[in-house]
Amino acid sequence: MEAMNTNLNKDIRYIKGVGAVKAKDFGYLGIKTLGQVLFDFPFRYDDLSQQEEIAHVVPGQKVTVRGTITTIKNRRSNRNARMIVTEAIVQDDTGAMKVVWFHRGFLTKVLRSGTVVSLSGKVDDAYGLSLVNPEYEVVGNARATKHTGRIVPIYRLSGGLTQKARRAVAEEALKYIDDELVEWLPETIVKEQDFIDYHTALRAIHFPNNTQMQDKALRRLKFEEFFLHQLLHGRARRELKKQKASVIPFNEDYIREVVELLPYKLTSAQKKALFAIYKDMATDKPMNRLLEGDVGTGKTIVAALAAINVARSSWQSAFLAPTEILATQHAAVLQKMFGDRLMVALFTRTKRFVGGKSVTKKQMLEGLKDGKIDLVIGTHALLSDNVLFNRLGFIVVDEQHRFGVKQRQALKDRQQDEDGIPHLLSMTATPIPRSLALVLYGDLDCSVLDEYPAGRKKIETHIVYIGREEDYYEKMREQIRAGHQIFAVCPLIEESDALGVNSVNEIHDRFIKGPFRDFSVAMLHGKMKPKEKDEIMQAFLRNEINVLVATTVVEVGVDIPNATIMFIEGAERFGLAQLHQLRGRVGRDEYQSFCYLHPSDKLSPIAKERLQAVVNSHDGFVLADKDLKLRGPGTVFGTSQSGFEQFKLGSYADMDLIALARDYAKDILDHDPELKETPALNTRVHEYVEGVHFE
Repeated sequence: MEAMNTNLNKDIRYIKGVGAVKAKDFGYLGIKTLGQVLFDFPFRYDDLSQQEEIAHVVPGQKVTVRGTITTIKNRRSNRNARMIVTEAIVQDDTGAMKVVWFHRGFLTKVLRSGTVVSLSGKVDDAYGLSLVNPEYEVVGNARATKHTGRIVPIYRLSGGLTQKARRAVAEEALKYIDDELVEWLPETIVKEQDFIDYHTALRAIHFPNNTQMQDKALRRLKFEEFFLHQLLHGRARRELKKQKASVIPFNEDYIREVVELLPYKLTSAQKKALFAIYKDMATDKPMNRLLEGDVGTGKTIVAALAAINVARSSWQSAFLAPTEILATQHAAVLQKMFGDRLMVALFTRTKRFVGGKSVTKKQMLEGLKDGKIDLVIGTHALLSDNVLFNRLGFIVVDEQHRFGVKQRQALKDRQQDEDGIPHLLSMTATPIPRSLALVLYGDLDCSVLDEYPAGRKKIETHIVYIGREEDYYEKMREQIRAGHQIFAVCPLIEESDALGVNSVNEIHDRFIKGPFRDFSVAMLHGKMKPKEKDEIMQAFLRNEINVLVATTVVEVGVDIPNATIMFIEGAERFGLAQLHQLRGRVGRDEYQSFCYLHPSDKLSPIAKERLQAVVNSHDGFVLADKDLKLRGPGTVFGTSQSGFEQFKLGSYADMDLIALARDYAKDILDHDPELKETPALNTRVHEYVEGVHFE
């Protein structure tokens, strides 16, 4: 939610302690105002609330101690002369203990002898009882702490930002919420559900005093997300019922002829989905169908065969892809397969092709407007105001949760004739259990592709335990020597920035200095310019790069049939659905392919069970349910790694809360469709619509 008032609209660089350099780092996170800080929630918490007297700490325990520094000094490490080790002694009324920091030489200027500090970290006894690399906070006589001795929020970082800087700015934003943000949930809902009030929820999501308040804040804020989503879908559903669509008959003989010429047989799931789509389009009710299927189950071909039927009746189709790379690949595949039957165009920010030939922007716009182009594949470039179609009858949205309602509406609203609105097919590889799909997208009919094309080999999946890496590196080198290629995917780690630059740099350096020094290794991450990313992907496609180290930017949008190994670093940090989708990026050809799950740390029993589930199962729906059971509804998902990107806090684990939101949204819209009786809610819905563009 954007604040309308002045303080929360303040440019982030004018906030105390930020300045131009940090403002740029905040900008990489999509945060430009103080209000945006407020709604960029922590993605997890560290419970550092257990305070102990020094005499009672035990090895392995995560504790907070409060005491006075008696001595502090820097020295060179015995093992590595370049490493600075900072050693201190901290004392309370019950005893004293050693504290050690690595690479933190500046601390001797900040923490002097006599300073009262709060320290949170793990107790180690390898060299006598000590705290190693603890969080520190100078407290003097103050009792309340921000970074230690409490439940501490952990935020996304970028560039030079630190957790301390993020917490300080969040604290600044919270000063203004009472004056500048109004309670917008209807009072009846707040009372009936015993929700905490809006302002309390925002304070507690950033700085919870205890786990109970943290849970209450999460419940309230997750409900808000689901409620707004359901109000939007409810309104869209009602609008849709009033609309008429173009009637596109099923040209059965023609489609059979096209299908017979395909180089492979359609699966029965593909045929079933196609018949449902043809049947939907043959009526004047607008189709609103969701096509779900794992990577590799053939969703694109289903969409293309629908577009061929549309073109046969002289209507146009638009295919929206979430990335330029994916749009380019779809266009190349469909041009090659159906270029003799369809005039296929590619329209992105940097690329414009019609029938495989480069054209000017003017020629592209003319081709769409005069109807020469049957099927245009594009990104957000297709949504600009000057794009007009002649007879747009069908829209395909790939990875539908990445496009907002507003963007989807933009193409529909541009219809210039009286033929009604286009039919819509949404496609996703995110496995959404059917029960959830019904609740989340009640306005969408569902088709599921649950079969793989014949002859596809199962991807062998292994956990690469710490210490066993070299065995697997050798297998990876063997694949390269055989002419194949490798993906290495890195997580977004909190010590890194939200664009994954640090983790990618780290793995890239490790690979080129160590196991893959004799091969070509390249990297891909969020800070690169689109042109740079595209050049690297094109080089990878041409097999000029042996190993591509990347963030999850490869999850949607690359088809490299020659890639046979997916190596996932920090695998325990990903949602199971996303691990499954990443695995589906290999095994695209007849070659046997492999997926190696490498944890970044020693695995907990639950983390081990989660990764073992990926080894044991190749069914996305089974894994989605498993993740749900193992993570539980209380989890705060890191949105970029959950594989479910619609919500900041919510996930499909919150079925009960989603159903509750749907019921309340329905009641309100039945009674007051224009929300005239709840002006604060009406304002909030409008703000939500403005902000919906899940990219």
